[in-house]
Amino acid sequence: MIAQEMCFDCLQRQIKNFSKMLPTHNLQPLQERIEKNLSLLKQSYITPNKQDNLLTPPQIAIDIYKDLSTTLQNDDPYAHIKQESIQKAFHICQELISHYPAPKLEPQIHNEKIVWSKDSIFTRLDWAVRMAILGNVIDYGSQHSFSFDNADFDFKSLHFGAYDLKPFISKLESAKSLLYIADNAGENIFDTLLIVTLKAIYPHLSISYAVRGRAIINDLTLQDMLHPLAQPLLESCEVLSSSVRSPGFVYADANPQTQSLYDSADMILAKGMGNFECLESYKDERLFLLFKIKCDVVANFCNKTKGTMMFLHNTHYIKE
Repeated sequence: MIAQEMCFDCLQRQIKNFSKMLPTHNLQPLQERIEKNLSLLKQSYITPNKQDNLLTPPQIAIDIYKDLSTTLQNDDPYAHIKQESIQKAFHICQELISHYPAPKLEPQIHNEKIVWSKDSIFTRLDWAVRMAILGNVIDYGSQHSFSFDNADFDFKSLHFGAYDLKPFISKLESAKSLLYIADNAGENIFDTLLIVTLKAIYPHLSISYAVRGRAIINDLTLQDMLHPLAQPLLESCEVLSSSVRSPGFVYADANPQTQSLYDSADMILAKGMGNFECLESYKDERLFLLFKIKCDVVANFCNKTKGTMMFLHNTHYIKE
C-alpha cells in the first residue's frame, strides 16, 4: 500500500501527541525540527516521478522517528510507555479471561487415535484469534492519541470486515511452520494466547515470532521482551529480531534469518495495520493479516469503516 499525503499529516499528529508527554522545555524545539523535516519529506514525496513515491506509510516514518530519537538523545523514547503497556495489557487479559475463558478442546477417537474434535478446534481458535486482535487496539502510532483508560477491549462487540478463520484452520492442518510477525508492545500478551492455543492443537507446529529490529514508536523489540510478563511467550515459541526498522514488515529490510523464515514458512501471520500496509500487495496463499483499521487512508483502501477488525487471507483482496 503506497503512502498518501494524508499519511504525513498523521505522522505530524503522532509527534504532537507524543510531545505533549514531554517536559515543556523540550516541546518547542522538538516540534519545530520535526515539522520542518516532515515538510521537506512531504515536498520530496509529492514531486512527480520520485522513487520515494513508492514507499509504504511505515517506511516514511523511519527517518521522522530517527530524528525524534536524535533530538531527544534517546534511542527508545517510548520505552517507559511500552513497559507500562505490557503491564496493563496483562491485567486487561486476565480480566477478559475471567469473563470469557478459553473454550475447552474436546477429545474424540479418529482412526483409533485420540484427536481434538473439529468443532472444538474451531471454537477455541475463534476465541484465540478474537483475543489476539483485541491486542491490536494498543497503538501509540495511530491517527489519534491512545489511552488505555479510553480504549475499547470489548470481546463481545468485535466487528469484522473479513474473517478468514476457516482457510486459516485448513492451512494449519498440514502446516509444519508458522512465522508470526509481531506489532506493538503489550500486544504480545494477547498474542501469547493465540500462540499457546496453536501449540496445544498443533504441538508439532514450529512457530517463530519476529519483532522489530530497533525501537520505533511503541513497536515490540527484543529489549521489550525482557519484561517478566513476556516470559510465557518466550517459552512457547522462538522469538527473534527481524532487523526491520519501520513500524511495518519490509522484507528487503529484514535480516537473512528472517527472510529465510519468511521464504520457507508454511504459513505467515502478520499482526497490525503497519504490517498490513507493507504486506497487502503480497498475494500469497500462506499469508494471513490480522489488524484493526485505525485510519481513514486504510479504511478507504479497504472500503471498510474505521474501527473494523480484519482477519484476511491475503490470496487476493476484492473490495466489496
